[in-house]
Amino acid sequence: LAACCGIAMRHALTWLLLTTATCTALTTYAPPPLRVLETPTRDEIDACAATMCEGFWTTSQLTPAQIAALHKTQSDDFRTRFSGKRRLRGSLLVVPDDDEGVAAMASLELGLVDVVARAVLPRDDAERKFIAALGRLTTRDRNILLRAPIQEVCGTLFDGNVRVVPLVSNVAVLPTSRRKGLGRRVMRACTDLAVDWNYDEVVLEVEAANKAACALYEDMGYQELWRDTRSALKVDASVEQGPPLRRRPDVEHVAMWRGGLLSK
Repeated sequence: LAACCGIAMRHALTWLLLTTATCTALTTYAPPPLRVLETPTRDEIDACAATMCEGFWTTSQLTPAQIAALHKTQSDDFRTRFSGKRRLRGSLLVVPDDDEGVAAMASLELGLVDVVARAVLPRDDAERKFIAALGRLTTRDRNILLRAPIQEVCGTLFDGNVRVVPLVSNVAVLPTSRRKGLGRRVMRACTDLAVDWNYDEVVLEVEAANKAACALYEDMGYQELWRDTRSALKVDASVEQGPPLRRRPDVEHVAMWRGGLLSK
């Protein structure tokens, strides 16, 4: 009887230790830290480009050479947008994975929204419009104005017809990292960063055919602003030279907005 009691006690103690260890592991688990890359390194940009290739573009039909060309194009684009000196600031937001890569990402950039034409100006057009408007000022007025906050600068340059708004884009999650809430996490990080920049709103654009993304954004509080039709890039394995991308005409896009960030 004593022997049986001793065995039972050992089993009970083992169960207690295993249960305690399991509970401790569960309570001490923390998801990977999210990082905001204001001045990303070359390696960080390349890692983000790799995540876009695997998590945003459809590359299953591409050859290794085509994937390499797509990666270079995406890296060059990110390097221009986030490593160069631009008046309209931007950052990459990333959740690292276990292999020194990026499991999920998004970007937040200041952009220009034409409230009359109901359009988000393309990045290069926004920069050119901004620089051209500054060029029409005298040197003295330009130097005074450039010391003001960017919202005030644009209000002066464009008479309220064009507003500076943080734009969310490049939302991508690796296939192996999906269904873990990482898409929502990087989206929330974008709105948090917009608040840090002292903006009360964010805007994004998404293809209307991407029903899953539209539903996610609506569930996170985004509202439709307008729809427009224009061309959009798509991966095309039949492209033999350069990046395997081709423009599709007449693609419907939805502009979505979320406001009231500073009051939350």
